[in-house]
Amino acid sequence: FAAKPTGHLILHYGMPAPPPAAEFTPASPPLSPVDRAFSLGRHLLFDVAEHEQVNKQRRALMFYLDLAMQLDRVLVLPRVRLLRRSASSRVSFESAAEYVPWADLFNISRLGRAHAVVGLDEYVAQHGGVSLLLRRCQTGGPAAEVAFSGLAAPPLPAARTSCASQPGLQYQPAVLRKEHAATPSIAFAESVDQLGAQRVAPLRPYVRFVDRTYDEAAAFVRGAFAGKPFLALHWRRTDFHAVRRSHEWALQSAADLIKHARHAMRRHGLAGVYLATDSDDPAEMAEVQRALRFARVRQKGGGSLRDRVETANLEIAICASATRFLGTRTSSFTLTILEERRAVFGQSEESGGEMGRPPEEEEAVVEGGKEEL
Repeated sequence: FAAKPTGHLILHYGMPAPPPAAEFTPASPPLSPVDRAFSLGRHLLFDVAEHEQVNKQRRALMFYLDLAMQLDRVLVLPRVRLLRRSASSRVSFESAAEYVPWADLFNISRLGRAHAVVGLDEYVAQHGGVSLLLRRCQTGGPAAEVAFSGLAAPPLPAARTSCASQPGLQYQPAVLRKEHAATPSIAFAESVDQLGAQRVAPLRPYVRFVDRTYDEAAAFVRGAFAGKPFLALHWRRTDFHAVRRSHEWALQSAADLIKHARHAMRRHGLAGVYLATDSDDPAEMAEVQRALRFARVRQKGGGSLRDRVETANLEIAICASATRFLGTRTSSFTLTILEERRAVFGQSEESGGEMGRPPEEEEAVVEGGKEEL
């Protein structure tokens, strides 16, 4: 017989097929920490104290990167402040500073793998100001109105400004989560904040220079040392004569530096020396050059503030790539090199250190047929 159409498939024995099952929509996978911070749309801003140089600015960035990760907030990257030392003083800077976007000197795509970040100029274009601006307290008065990352007055339009004590809310993430969860944006001004080494270690591989810095460093090392193992030295002078005179072994004379270098080269079989220094004393530089025949990079460009900073970054990368490294105690430049060696170049911790008591000469050094101890 001919079956009448029923809208269902006919199975054996004339039984209709069951209705199709309801469509199943799998649950969306959880957002990554980066995507979650962007989806929440809350921001954390910071600016460093005006006297802090680039390496201290980078250390402040890691402090606020850590805080932003704890708070699920997008970190707004300040512009890099470039400072010029005063011509009349080794320990102070001229009032006029220059600013460049963070992305001009540091690898933003790599940083963005660690957490959600956005540049200050992009943030200001989209949001204009901040919900809460926290400044350091001034004795006997209100919070000072200082520029925020070089922005013209008003420093940063804020719905509310508060004078924060030190240590302040930046050290209390639980309080920030509880009391300011609904605050769209929070800005900390005049920061001098830094993380300890253990908290820095997992963040540091993401806080890198732009790729061209490493490319230029590798090219220089190939040309200067031709693949041979070499020693890099950071010898801090200038302002340390005034601010570190009483700190044990922070100041090393030219003779001391030579002793450290010769000892390391003999002990580890190193073939050459790279010297990063701010020394402006021609006599001591000539003494070190005669003894060590060190290599140095030329100052980039025409000597502008940006040229100077890019040259300093290049020197950090060169020192970080060296077989062995010795730096200056209490110097943030040396600390940056030691971090860079471990986090970016994968060097062992024992391959780098700071100069302490000058070593005794362990063997006679023959120069021009004459033995010197």
